Amino acid sequence: MTPSPFELQKRSILNEIRSAKKNIIDLTISSPMQAGIIFDIADDLHYLAENPKWQFNAPDACGQLYARDAIAKYNGNSTEPENIFVTSSSSESYSALFQVFCKKGDCILSPAPGYPLIDTLAELAGLNTHPYFLKPYFGKEPHWEIDLDSLDSIPPNTKILLLISPHNPTGHIPSKKEFEHILQFCEKHKLALIIDKVFSAYNLKNNSQFSTLNSQLSKKIPIFTLDGLSKSVGLPHIKVGWINAIVPKNQKQHIYNSLEYILDAQLNCSYLSQALCARVLPRATAFQKKVIERLKANQISLGDYFSKMGAKIIPSAGGWYQSVYFPNTNDEELCLNLLREKLVLTHPGFLFDFEDGWLVGSLLGFRGF
Repeated sequence: MTPSPFELQKRSILNEIRSAKKNIIDLTISSPMQAGIIFDIADDLHYLAENPKWQFNAPDACGQLYARDAIAKYNGNSTEPENIFVTSSSSESYSALFQVFCKKGDCILSPAPGYPLIDTLAELAGLNTHPYFLKPYFGKEPHWEIDLDSLDSIPPNTKILLLISPHNPTGHIPSKKEFEHILQFCEKHKLALIIDKVFSAYNLKNNSQFSTLNSQLSKKIPIFTLDGLSKSVGLPHIKVGWINAIVPKNQKQHIYNSLEYILDAQLNCSYLSQALCARVLPRATAFQKKVIERLKANQISLGDYFSKMGAKIIPSAGGWYQSVYFPNTNDEELCLNLLREKLVLTHPGFLFDFEDGWLVGSLLGFRGF
């Protein structure tokens, strides 16, 4: 695929900066490891090498029991291991659920702005996406909110509603009112609800969140929460994700059998990855504390920096991205000028389907401007 004109200009500017041996402030870093926050697994690898019994368990398409048990404990024992399905990534979790509930040509409701991966996964599965919208509020207490009315344009062949909390890249966390509305909407239209909560450990405002779900939330629709090692402990290369299923009793056998069949066919997650998962999750809290400290400090620095440049900012409520808005500005030109003149690298908002004038930056990498 030929790079876009924007990408070609960005590469040219980066090459000039590197040739001049100048340092940039990189706000596109997406991994704590790249930012120097390392989750050390050396001792875990030594232990597993010296205690190889984990290699000899019977195959289980849903995931090894020791891994599912560790995930259930990580979730505060709010679910049972039998409701956990281990995958190799959140992408595979999405794909498996798409196969359970959809046939080619069906539709998924997904938030806009949003992370472009969802559209790609849907396209690969022969599905369509239809947006509902998040809208900014720049009043006394700036915040993002779901445009609940935008849900009403639902296409007739929609099978799934996707909720992301904290949302990537706005950092929005649904209010109780928003979440209750979405539950009622899904019940009315008989939709499965997927809640992507991979950033749920990084709540920057300490506000309430529906992180603990139980079967009392809805007795009519299936709900699936997604998480994984990529964000929870900053280990995307270990390749472990999981689905936590909250399913009405009358649908449970069919859905669970379908998920097991799909995951079995995909031969998805290695025993080594699952054994590492079981060992690292008990230490997740200490790692997450370090990341949150970095995120909060950098959010203040980034906010001060861009506010002085005239940006409007809604502080991210969670996750490790921050969006900033420059009224009446072209985001591509702004992104390139910021890189050329200030040596600051950001994402232009169009990559996430923002309207013009938005930039997106990571709160991980830099330590103040």
